[in-house]
Amino acid sequence: CYHCKLNMKEGDPAVYAERAGYDKLWHPGCFVCCTCGELLVDMIYFWKNGNLYCGRHYCDSERPRCAGCDELIFSNEYTLAEGQNWHLKHFCCFDCDCVLAGITYLTVNDKPVCKSCYVKNHAAV
Repeated sequence: CYHCKLNMKEGDPAVYAERAGYDKLWHPGCFVCCTCGELLVDMIYFWKNGNLYCGRHYCDSERPRCAGCDELIFSNEYTLAEGQNWHLKHFCCFDCDCVLAGITYLTVNDKPVCKSCYVKNHAAV
């Protein structure tokens, strides 16, 4: 078995993945996504760099995912903030929803806020 490295016994069911090549077989329970462990038997699978992936994690390996909407980001313009990727329009002030990409912001309780809202709503007077 390509995953667990145990020998396949004669007569046992085995999964063959054409995209992985003719020399690889898996026990049905070992045919899983390398990222989340989802069972891929009878599902669409992806093969990349010697690993099996479910659809979600294969796509995550190709494109960043927006922390705001959980969708893949196909645009070449997006922002990396607070350790996550965001569509430009989804990285917004938690108080007023103005777009924060490319401007100075502060965090209050781990939530981004623009300078105006910080002064208005959170700064000590």
